[in-house]
Amino acid sequence: MRLRALITLAMMALAAGVVARADGIVKVVPRPSAPRSGPEYRPGEVIVAFRPQVDLRDVEPMLRAGGGVRVRRARFRPHLLVSLEPGIAVPEAVAWFESMDEVDYAEPNGLVRKSQTTFTPNDEFFEFQWNMELLGARRIWAIQKGQRSVGVAVLDTGAAYEDYRDPRDGRFYGRAPDWGEVTFLPGWDVVNEDAHPNDDEFHGTHVASTIAEATDNDVGVTGLAFECAIMPVKVLDEVGTGTFFDVAEGIDYATEYRQGGEQPIKVINMSLGTDGFSETVSRAVDRAHRAGIVVVAAAGNTGRSGIDFPASLPSVIAAGAVDGRGERASYSSTGAELSLMAPGGNCDRDDDRDGLADCVFQQMPDPDFVDLGIYDRFCYCGLDGTSMAAPHVSAAAALLISQGITDPDAVLAALEQTAEKIGGAPEGGRNDTVGHGLIRPAPALSGLGFDQGPVEP
Repeated sequence: MRLRALITLAMMALAAGVVARADGIVKVVPRPSAPRSGPEYRPGEVIVAFRPQVDLRDVEPMLRAGGGVRVRRARFRPHLLVSLEPGIAVPEAVAWFESMDEVDYAEPNGLVRKSQTTFTPNDEFFEFQWNMELLGARRIWAIQKGQRSVGVAVLDTGAAYEDYRDPRDGRFYGRAPDWGEVTFLPGWDVVNEDAHPNDDEFHGTHVASTIAEATDNDVGVTGLAFECAIMPVKVLDEVGTGTFFDVAEGIDYATEYRQGGEQPIKVINMSLGTDGFSETVSRAVDRAHRAGIVVVAAAGNTGRSGIDFPASLPSVIAAGAVDGRGERASYSSTGAELSLMAPGGNCDRDDDRDGLADCVFQQMPDPDFVDLGIYDRFCYCGLDGTSMAAPHVSAAAALLISQGITDPDAVLAALEQTAEKIGGAPEGGRNDTVGHGLIRPAPALSGLGFDQGPVEP
């Protein structure tokens, strides 16, 4: 089947993002607004962590003195989400709590957002996944396809992983059609505080599908580590926004989860970010790293210097994005904390001249139906952004762990040492524009001394 080019020059001139489908439908989708200026936080909420010697049963008077009216305790750690009385400014409350000897730290409940830009529906063929071709997927799969014992926690808007009717509002959530035999570990919906982290947007399903969409099943498109397990953890709401408290809860849930006494989560993917900072999230990331988990996050889409948080943390692999040419995408953020590059796409280009924009294509809830509150209709759609780059890195990490290398620092070293030097990155080194370069999972896997598989034609 040959696809017709459906995008005219006039359409390209009028729109920031153009969507073309094999059935002849064309969608025009604007890019998000200009980059944010300054950190943002949830009004009326602060995170307060008391010192270890403080009995949390005795803190109510202190919280009320600082303007607290409601408290939500973290499931795994002794920090609290404090809701403030109307009229009390968040900075004033933070200053009040930090002045107390009993308090370890206090901070605003900052906001994080998905790091994705535009989308486009597409036909369901591997030949249109330029990103997999760029990484040499066929060569990779000859060496390693993943192991079900290796779980990747996707902290995002959830995932379309089950057929489920929510008893609270009667909404039905459908399982996306191209999961095949993919293993899903029990996840958690931090936003709604239940055990059904279904996707009421689309971003999280797309990200999870990049990692482990069913492959070699004659349906749809492929996932890079398709025999690994996925744990959906919903930390972003229906518009793709979450908070520091919820992200930390999601990290701790994935870190603390046990199955048969074993820790199945080996990788955490966070295709989200902010230009703020959170001590709560930072400590949760450190706990995950100490537990032997590889943590990957999107570097950000500002197109300028400054890596998003939490990708900027030392124990997080910050993933930048390349386009269909294998060059740094214009939107991909730069900075000293940038680790590696991976396919993020550019929906404004068609460098492979296949008639479709160079987005990253995976399955996800159809956004036209999501807008109507319908969550069981799906499309093979294209997105671009460092959100799309991060799951490629997470999948590569999961493949290395499946191959037998389990230490997070060793996984990072293997990816860095085998990365293709692009954008002026020196041999054996990095620069702030592309980090250590474009990931090359096949050489990383081959370098471990395992079966290298046949040479790809």
